[in-house]
Amino acid sequence: MTKISYNERSWAIDLITEINLYVSKNDKTINRAGGETTINTGVKRLFPDVLLYGKNSEILMGWELKMPDTSITDAEFINNAILKANILGVNSLLLWNVGIAVLYVKKGSNFAPIKKWDSLKEIATKRKEIESLKKEWIIVLHNILKDLNGFFDSGKIEKKTFIESFKDSTIIEFILRNSSVVANSLQKSARKDVKFLAEANIWWRLAKLDYPKQNQWEILSKIILVNWINKLLFAHILIAFFDPAKKVELIGTQITIDEAIDIFKEISKECNFWNVFQPQLGEKYLDEETWLEIKQFNVLLNDIELSVIGQELLQDLLQNIIYTSKRKIAGQYTTPMFLARFLTSLTMVNKELSLHDPCCGTGTIARSAYDLKIESGISSKTSLQSIFCSDKVAFPLQIATLALTDPKNIGEIMQIFKEDCTKINIGDEIELKDPYSGEIIKKRYKGVDYIVSNLPFIQQEDLNILNPNIKELTEKIIYKHTGQQLQFSKGDLYSYLPFYLWNLLKQDGKLGIITSNSWLATEWGEVFRNTLNKFYHVENVIISGKGRWFKNADVITTIIIANKRNSIEDVNPDENTNFITINSDLNIAKDYDIQEIIENIIANIPNENISFQKYKTQSLFDLGISWNSLFSDISWVSKIKSKLIPANKLFDINRGERRGWDPMFYPESNHNIENIYIRPVLKSSREIENLTTTAESEAFCCSKSVKELGALGHDNTLSWIKKFEHEVNEKGNPLPKVLERSGCYWHEMKDTTMADFVASMNFDKRIFIAKLNKRSFVNQRLTRFTVKDGNLDLELIHALLNSVLGIFFIESIGFGRGLGALDLSSTRMKKNLKMLNPDLLSNKQKQSIKIKFGKLKNRKILPILEELKSADRTDFDNVVFESFGIQAYKDQIIDSLKTLYEIRMNIRL
Repeated sequence: MTKISYNERSWAIDLITEINLYVSKNDKTINRAGGETTINTGVKRLFPDVLLYGKNSEILMGWELKMPDTSITDAEFINNAILKANILGVNSLLLWNVGIAVLYVKKGSNFAPIKKWDSLKEIATKRKEIESLKKEWIIVLHNILKDLNGFFDSGKIEKKTFIESFKDSTIIEFILRNSSVVANSLQKSARKDVKFLAEANIWWRLAKLDYPKQNQWEILSKIILVNWINKLLFAHILIAFFDPAKKVELIGTQITIDEAIDIFKEISKECNFWNVFQPQLGEKYLDEETWLEIKQFNVLLNDIELSVIGQELLQDLLQNIIYTSKRKIAGQYTTPMFLARFLTSLTMVNKELSLHDPCCGTGTIARSAYDLKIESGISSKTSLQSIFCSDKVAFPLQIATLALTDPKNIGEIMQIFKEDCTKINIGDEIELKDPYSGEIIKKRYKGVDYIVSNLPFIQQEDLNILNPNIKELTEKIIYKHTGQQLQFSKGDLYSYLPFYLWNLLKQDGKLGIITSNSWLATEWGEVFRNTLNKFYHVENVIISGKGRWFKNADVITTIIIANKRNSIEDVNPDENTNFITINSDLNIAKDYDIQEIIENIIANIPNENISFQKYKTQSLFDLGISWNSLFSDISWVSKIKSKLIPANKLFDINRGERRGWDPMFYPESNHNIENIYIRPVLKSSREIENLTTTAESEAFCCSKSVKELGALGHDNTLSWIKKFEHEVNEKGNPLPKVLERSGCYWHEMKDTTMADFVASMNFDKRIFIAKLNKRSFVNQRLTRFTVKDGNLDLELIHALLNSVLGIFFIESIGFGRGLGALDLSSTRMKKNLKMLNPDLLSNKQKQSIKIKFGKLKNRKILPILEELKSADRTDFDNVVFESFGIQAYKDQIIDSLKTLYEIRMNIRL
């Protein structure tokens, strides 16, 4: 029989045995050794040959072993050991080739040798002699262990806690580096598995909104890898509570993916946690190398023995798993923990009552509710019994389950389930699992006291694919309860959901939701606000006055806290609605500062961190003003109402001309078109420096037929038209067909849409309405003001539009975007823009205003805050306010403008 040669694997096993014998007699830092299960000479290994552990299973260091025929200074030997140390997040390592052992310690970002043991270098020179030198290398081993314990005790080698070593390890990052390879594998698999492709595309329709401009397969690959890592980690944690979870230890280097999936099914059947262990989309399509690394990670977990580290450390580990998972696969709308707690605290005012997050994602809000209940003295079991989590997508439910788990509640039923929130109804049976028997428990959904959720940010253009019937179904719900036929046009998804959720709330229930800010000022937002008021009393509307709550997204968010109306449209005339601005950045605020803000909001006590504006709820619908303006004090509006008129009384206000083919209608120079058919056009507000401006570009404006042009001999214009006659648009449709309009030629752009005044749709620091020196076309990205009466005093009207009151009204009807721009549609300008009524002025007053305004026209437009400080601006506004008899309100109006402007600008922080 051939004798098996003594090799690195044999020696490592013997070393581990001897280390454990030694440490069993010495109560020192090094508590045990492991690693023999991570050794497999047939495959590439991620982890060291020998691992030293502390008393709480923290990895202290790794040893890399070679036989004497490998030099102790071999570059590959050293680099391989450093790579593995970095993967594990440890700051020391040992290289040993029997003859010489060298200790390396990390200094800064590099490892350097600090100690050598070389007493065997002369005798341990040949591989075949190592087994016979066991007595000698054991002596060296004991010396090494004694010295290492001394280094740990003295601090020469840093000791890390288990959680610190887990945080500092790059194991997960190392495995996630395979995401591109896995993405390629997924894409290849989708070519062969049409069902998988269909399911992946359905998932991506929703998921892509959270991952803009990212690749479908790259995102899916990261989610799958994090999912596998979480399954393994959580199963090892469960071993401390359920013996059947030990089956995870069977996932060794020879196990296939399908076999591992079956093992997790068995664990789930006996230990519950189906949301963690269930098969996930595409998880079986990993490439072989990635799957091998995942299996090696599990072998390491077997060696670490997570089940013996104690409940407190397990809780810390769970929280770190959740944090890492969210960080690795977080979309741009993942709810930050501070915001989840903030929202939940303001909504769940009675912690003994039930709560449901129907769009739970990764479970941050549910965890906040759980923590708040526990902190108030409610038991873990009772807390879980009053929390429901659901989501349309299965992927995040794994992390949501982990988020809601702690060692105190393992074994309790978690009310987490997969369902579209628009399909949940009172009386529905939801399926849960008994954690001990694994049997399905059917529970009837009876509604909840609180619904708290970060509603999905799905825009109107994506709804037709993701929720094609939601508009019609919502209108039916509203009609059923109000008898009114309302049309929701262009609303984001969140604008429909409160009317579904109303039915899930118990009597006197409360809704707390995160939405974008677009509903405050848009046209569809007006319908939403009016309808919301029929179903709910809106108690608080909260915005950030400093920084975005979602740092990785441009969307600006609001919080709505609303009480369910038990009877539709039962509005109490004494109801108030608070518009609250948070004047500190919650992203960087301390926990106790956020708690103070929460308590002040609940108690209705403003301070330097919170601004309150309180209004009678019903009056909000009588003001005829955008809700965006209500975060400032606008009590003065009702007092000057008689001085105002709608700007649309004097102007036809509309979007700039969009004829459909810019190369034709906005020709470049050297076009040779007869001058009679050329009009000026202003293409951008960036071209405007003064309050009066000239359109420098050219527009083609011809209302004559081809026949008439021929008769007139206007051949250049004919040639210009014919140049485009046979061209097609980007869809391949002929331009004469695409550009057809009722009542005009296909090549015609009527001059009735030319402008006298112009405004931007996206003001930044400068806000103004400019007068065109000559009536001109303006680009579709601008708003045109065309006077209805040619006898109007345009100079006076121009002045009144640019008074500080006029600027306030412009700011007030828009809403801020992520980079601070004011979103201001032409429709809103047309419908909502107010101005001072010029008919109330005497000729003398008119002349005084125009004289003062002349000084402003003769200089460049300044950013608002600078504008308000300028002497000529102050003189001009004083004359305007005095002329209208509203001087007493000037300071209030300026403060209102500055408040809204600063809220918008501070979003950039």
